[in-house]
Amino acid sequence: MHLATIDKGQQMKQFSKIFSTLLLAAFANTALAGMIVVNHDEWTLSNAGFSNSPDAGIFADNVAQFFTGGGAGSFHAYSNNFGLTQSSLVSALTDAGHTYSVGSGIDFDVSTLQGFDGIFVAGAAAGLDASVLVDYVNAGGNVYLAGGTGNFGGALGEANFWNDFLNPFGMAFQSPYNLLLSDNFDVSSAPHQIFDGVSTLFENNGNTVLDLVVLDDANIYFDGRYAVYDDTGVAVPEPSIIALFAAGLIGVGFARRRKA
Repeated sequence: MHLATIDKGQQMKQFSKIFSTLLLAAFANTALAGMIVVNHDEWTLSNAGFSNSPDAGIFADNVAQFFTGGGAGSFHAYSNNFGLTQSSLVSALTDAGHTYSVGSGIDFDVSTLQGFDGIFVAGAAAGLDASVLVDYVNAGGNVYLAGGTGNFGGALGEANFWNDFLNPFGMAFQSPYNLLLSDNFDVSSAPHQIFDGVSTLFENNGNTVLDLVVLDDANIYFDGRYAVYDDTGVAVPEPSIIALFAAGLIGVGFARRRKA
């Protein structure tokens, strides 16, 4: 009886040691993705969007600070679309202390994009590659995406192009366009910090955003007008570490059964 008690104690110590080692390994090798804000429509941050809804500037700064965790940041619009390149948006972000550059004259690769706190995209642009954006977000980068541009041959082409980026994060653009035409939309209920202090935002026909996966890190707001992907709250062990952890537990259990 005494010997059996000692053996059991030794087994528990061995199990505890393996468990602790694997747990530390798991969370020492975590990978956090970045954040994504999706707007169904590009008009929100255009000059017309600012004219119709002056809160657009607050919204733009909220998005920027969401990406930085608070404070000033460096952003680039890899786009030629008016919704991301016009003077009102540039002024709003620079007046808030951010830097905001525009154009497709930079290399569109992960290492270049990592030089910014966030990348803004809308519509077609030379060199634009959805797979690069996926890798950029998985490496911790942040993306603001606006749909409804009419590029890519129409609603279906636009949805298909951006869904190569959105699908890995549990989201999708719907086709056809939603025909929500030329109006201010009430966002005062503020379901997310990007809407803090914002009463209305302008919209003029876009791609509704769908949530493809239940209980993931993507949240859809206002019937698909906006979506936010945020994977920064919980560190998730890499799949290889999870497999190692599981194998360790199975091995301990098997050894105990054999000894019994």
